[in-house]
This record gives sequence, C-alpha cells and structure tokens, in this order.
Amino acid sequence: MDVDNVYGFSSRDKTYTVEGTLQVTAPETEMGQWLAAGIDPISLLRFQNMVQPWNSAVEPTSSAIRAGSNLGKNYRFNGSFYSDEIDYRSYPFGALPLTLHLAPDPSFPTAIADPPAIRLEAIQEGSGVSKRTNMNGYKLASWRLYNETEGVRMELTYQPIGWAALVKWLMPLAITMTVMLLTPNLRSSFSSERLAIPPVVLLTLVFMQQAYRDSLPSLPYLTVLDGLYAFSYLATLIFFCEFIWCANVMDRYATGNTAPMQRRAERLEVLLQLASLGGYAVLLVWAWAQR
Repeated sequence: MDVDNVYGFSSRDKTYTVEGTLQVTAPETEMGQWLAAGIDPISLLRFQNMVQPWNSAVEPTSSAIRAGSNLGKNYRFNGSFYSDEIDYRSYPFGALPLTLHLAPDPSFPTAIADPPAIRLEAIQEGSGVSKRTNMNGYKLASWRLYNETEGVRMELTYQPIGWAALVKWLMPLAITMTVMLLTPNLRSSFSSERLAIPPVVLLTLVFMQQAYRDSLPSLPYLTVLDGLYAFSYLATLIFFCEFIWCANVMDRYATGNTAPMQRRAERLEVLLQLASLGGYAVLLVWAWAQR
C-alpha cells in the first residue's frame, strides 16, 4: 500500500479522505483461478473503516502482473475513512492516528465452488507515504503497515503543529485571562470598573469554548482545553466575589481610615493572582504529560 495524499480531515466527524495505490497479490494457482472465473481480486477485500462507499473509487491500473512467484493487480483508491482510534483527551495537543483497515470480504463470489480461506499479509517493501500527506495544522510524524487478526492496517500518526494550535485556541484564552488577572491592579476606588470586567470575561469564555466545542464531536470526557476553560471560569468567579466583598468593605468604612483594609484586600488579590498563575502552570504541565 502506498498513500499519496490525505486531506479533508474533520475533527467533528473523525473522517478524512485518502488517495493511494494498492497492490494485491496471491499465489499463482489461486490468482489464476480467480482471474479465469472473471473475479477481480479487489472484490475479495474491503476497507472496513471506509465511509460513503458510494462516493469512493477503487480502480485497476494494470492487468495481471507477476510479483516473484505470485500474480497480482495494481489499483488506485480514493475514499473517505473513519478512525475510531482518535482520542481528544489531550486536544489541541496529542497524536492524531488515522488508519486504513483492509480485511477479507466474507461474501465470497459464487463463481468459486470451494472458496479458500483468505489471510491477508502486509508487505513492507514498496509501501510508503508521500510527503503530500501533511494536513493543515498537522504534520506526519510516523506511519506503519502491519498485520492484525482481521486483516492489514496502515496507521498514519500526525502531530499538531504547535504554533498553529497555540494561535488558534490558546492565545485568545490567554489574552482574555490576562485581562482578568490584571484587573485587581486597578485601585479599589474603581470598584464599578472592577465589577464590570468579570461578567464580560465570563461571557467571552462561554462563546470561545462553544466555538471550539463545535469543532469536536460530543465527548464523554473532558479535553485539556476543557480543563483550562473550567479553571478560567472558577478563577473569574473567585475574583468577582472578591471584588464584591472589597467594594462592600470600602463602602462600609468610607468615613473612617480605609488604608488597613485596602492593604489587606491588595494582599489577598496578589495571593489570588499568584494562585491562578500556579494553577495554570499545573494544568499546562499536566497537558504536556498527556501528549
């Protein structure tokens, strides 16, 4: 198997389109019998993870050829495939495994009176992956063609391009939370301005998370990015509560000496800022470990 191009990856549907070539060979006796009966060898196989087979193509590119002591035929295929191995727990980081799973077709043609049991075997020699298989936002890290119980599998492992994921998903979140974490630096006398910022930040976080979630399927688990958003919600809510408490205290002691209370509030806000930064550091280390 030789993969020429991979494109059209949908993170929401876990589907992608693959173009490539395939050589099917078999012992001369069996292959000769199939060809004499008018059976195309590719009809004895199927891509188990192909979706929309009506919108795919598998066409022969040669007549019978000799490969050592075997006979075979070459084919070109183009179709949409699905990978159930994709796990988004470390999204937007982590490996992206795309597979092609080829297995014997159990519906053997009736033209063969005594059909043999077909066992597929991967041939590494001549197999490969073109450089054009890099996708937008991802680069090919490795590939392998190997045997398994139910047939042969080609696995392409992609890694996200770090800067692309950073700019698309993490930078907007980082900028929004930087504004939130700098808000306590406003003097407590600007209580109305301080109280106005957390609700705006919360709404911004909701819209950004919804936009990113719309690009993924419904998941029974949280991704790394979900963890960052959840912590951001919590940090914003804590700061909002602290701003309310500070505004009430300053209003209560408006006629007296408020300097001690201001220093106390400032120390508390500095601790909250440091705790927030520490929390993000822990989450990023955890995210890196999930790759």
